[in-house]
Amino acid sequence: MKKEKIIEYFSDIMYASEQISICSFVSAKSSMELFDSLENIEEKPISKVQLDQLLILHQQKNMSEDFFRYYWLTLPTKHLYEVEMPTAFKFNSSATTINSIEQFKWGFNRIFIDCLLMYGNIQRGYETLSRKSFEQLQAEFDKHRINDTQILQRGKTLTFEEIDKEDRYLISEMACKTLATPENEAEFIKFVVESYKNAIASGKKNIHFKDILEGKYKTDNEHGFQMSIFASDDDLDAPVHSEEEVTEMAMNLAKRFMTAHKKALKNTELYLSLCNDLDVYVATSMRTKTHFKEMANFCERVFSRLKKDNITLRYFDPTISAADTHEDKGLIECLMVKSARILIYSSGDRDSYGKDAEAAMALSMGKPTIFYCPDKNERAKFFREVHPLSRLVNFQTGVASGVIVCQTDADVAEILKRLINNKMRYELIQKDNLPGFYLLKERMTQSVVRVQTNNLLLSTAFWNHYV
Repeated sequence: MKKEKIIEYFSDIMYASEQISICSFVSAKSSMELFDSLENIEEKPISKVQLDQLLILHQQKNMSEDFFRYYWLTLPTKHLYEVEMPTAFKFNSSATTINSIEQFKWGFNRIFIDCLLMYGNIQRGYETLSRKSFEQLQAEFDKHRINDTQILQRGKTLTFEEIDKEDRYLISEMACKTLATPENEAEFIKFVVESYKNAIASGKKNIHFKDILEGKYKTDNEHGFQMSIFASDDDLDAPVHSEEEVTEMAMNLAKRFMTAHKKALKNTELYLSLCNDLDVYVATSMRTKTHFKEMANFCERVFSRLKKDNITLRYFDPTISAADTHEDKGLIECLMVKSARILIYSSGDRDSYGKDAEAAMALSMGKPTIFYCPDKNERAKFFREVHPLSRLVNFQTGVASGVIVCQTDADVAEILKRLINNKMRYELIQKDNLPGFYLLKERMTQSVVRVQTNNLLLSTAFWNHYV
C-alpha cells in the first residue's frame, strides 16, 4: 500500500493537523520513515521499539511495553466495551510485533475510543495512558466499568409493595396534595357531595361523577383540591343519581387512594434503603392515569426482557413511589439519580422540567443516559441529531457525554444489557468536512456518546479550565 492509499485508509480516524498530535500520526504530514514502515509492514513487522521511534519523530510520547502489548497484541475479554476484531487480519496472541497495516490501525482506533470515553480528549488520554503498566491500565479501566459480576451474583432485595396498575395514578403528586391526610379525605368527600348538590340545585340532568371531578359544578374550593388527575380515570365516568351514590363513590375513591398512597410511601422507604445499590433510574412525566399505566407497562416489558437473560436489575419505578411533600419528592429524586448507575428518560408526549432536570443531572455526572422515544416520534431525530444539549459536560472531568436514543423498549433492554455487561459497541468517525472533529457513536442506535471539537480556541479554553 503506497503513501496516498495509506493516508486514505487512515483518514476516518486521523487527519493532517496544524497542531502536532497523536491524531495526525498517519497523515500527509507524517515522516517518510512511517510510510516506509507501513508499506513494508508485512515483510518487516513493526516492533515496539520501532513504533516508539516513529512516535518520537512525530513529536509524541513513546509508550510502555505493557501499553504496546495491550493495544496491539491483546484481545481483551474484560474491557469498557466489546473490543471487536477486524476480519482483515488474523489475531495472533503469541506475536511480539505489529504484522499488518490493519493491525496497526486497529490498535490506534482502540486507543482513540478509550481516550474519548474516559478523558473526552484523545491527545490528553494518550499522554495519560501510554506510560502505564498492565495493572495500572486495568485499574483505570475498572473505574469506568460496571461491576457486572457483582450485579449477577448479588442476592434479592426486600419485597416492594404491589400497587394495582389501575390505581397507580392515585399516587401522583397532584392526588397526594388533594387526599394525603384523613382530614383532606373528609373534606374531599364533602367537596364532591356539595358539587353534586350544586348541580341538582341548578337543574342539571344526567350528572356524571367525572364531570363533578372536572369541576363542572363548582363549589367553593377553599382547600385548593386538584381534581383533574381523578377526572382522567374513565372508569369514573358514570352517571350518578343520588347524594348517597355520590358519597359512596367519593369514599371508594378516597379509600383506593389511601391504600395506594401507604404502599407507595413504604416503597419509597425501600428505595431509600437501596440507594447505594441502585442500577437504573426511570425519569418520566406522568399527568394522567394513561401515563401511569403506559409507564408501568414500559418498565415491565423492559426489565422482564432482561430477566429472561438472567439479569435482574434494581430500578426506581416512578409509578410505585410517593413522598409526603413535594420538597421531599425533589430530594428523593435527586438522590436516586445520583445513586443509579444508568438513567432512562421517557420522552412522552410533553416536555417536563422535572424529567429534563433529572436527565441533565445524570449526563453531568457522566452516567449512561438512555432516551426512549417511541417509533415514529420526531423527538428521536431531534435528540439524536439536532438538540445541542443532547451532549452535556461532566462537570467534574470535562468529558462531554451524549444520550443514547432508543425507539423501542426492546432496544432499551438491549442497550441496558450491553451497558451492564460492558459489551457496548462503538464506532469512531470524523464529522463530515470537519477533520479533527471526532464523534464516538453507539453502533446500534447511531447515537453520539462522545464529542471532541476541532475548534482549537474552544478546545484550549475548555481544557485550560479542566486540566
